[in-house]
Amino acid sequence: MNPFGNPINRPPPPPPDYYKPMTDEQFKIYAKNFELGFKALNAKQLYEDDSHPSWIKERIQVEVGYDNEIMDILIFKPKNSFGKVSSVLLYPGANYYRTPPEIDEVNPGEYGLDFIIKSGSALIWPAYKGSMNRISDRGITFPSNPDQFRLFRQLLSYWTVDTSRTIDYLQSRDDMDPNNIFYIGMSYGGLYTPHVLLFEDRFNAAILYVGGANRFIPPMSDGMNHYPRIKTPILFLNGNQDYLVPPLAPKLMYDQIGTPEEDKRLVFYDSGHWPLPRNQMIKETLAWINKYSEQ
Repeated sequence: MNPFGNPINRPPPPPPDYYKPMTDEQFKIYAKNFELGFKALNAKQLYEDDSHPSWIKERIQVEVGYDNEIMDILIFKPKNSFGKVSSVLLYPGANYYRTPPEIDEVNPGEYGLDFIIKSGSALIWPAYKGSMNRISDRGITFPSNPDQFRLFRQLLSYWTVDTSRTIDYLQSRDDMDPNNIFYIGMSYGGLYTPHVLLFEDRFNAAILYVGGANRFIPPMSDGMNHYPRIKTPILFLNGNQDYLVPPLAPKLMYDQIGTPEEDKRLVFYDSGHWPLPRNQMIKETLAWINKYSEQ
């Protein structure tokens, strides 16, 4: 099964002047849509599975605070770890928003991310709204009309809430380091979810696998309007022959993002969309996590 889903037919991109950055005053008003207050998560562990030689898998449920919904969080924690471990939140590819596996069959090896766990970090895989066992009639959409724009903006706000509730939960655990939390967005996740970095400052750093700027998201929700406000250290790993995310996409995001020059890095491999060269990907990823980890 292709974890990124099959190629999707996209509408023609809008003209460049379609996007106009918000003023500071406009952004203050926009940001109020994403403000969160305290919410008792009422977390519950459904099971703990230690049958894998490298990790312990947990399935946790938390209350997210909208529409009386419950979100599952899969945690893959390294075995034989000592003290508090860092966390890496994953934002997956398109398949997990369209035709995902059963939630209990999710496997980090499908994306080749077992190295994160084996290196000593916990891989955190929330069932974001519209993904895995929370797929709704929205499915996965590339907005092209006003109704789709409205639904996408709503979905994006849910992802922001889901992210913050996940981090709230991680910071409540004695075995997770509250000061070392990282973001990885892959393909669809690396195109559509960097927006969460606008409103969540608890990420030490971010890594985008085959992600970048996306000209198909409506302006009010699009990072192309908001990239200059994102300051998170960020690493881009892309293929220079990518047919889904061409090199211009990460280059555009790299140039526009507000992260200081010394805290952003763009790497191209002689590859297509996926997979990226594994050894080089692992080396860059772990070096980035190590660089921005608090000791």
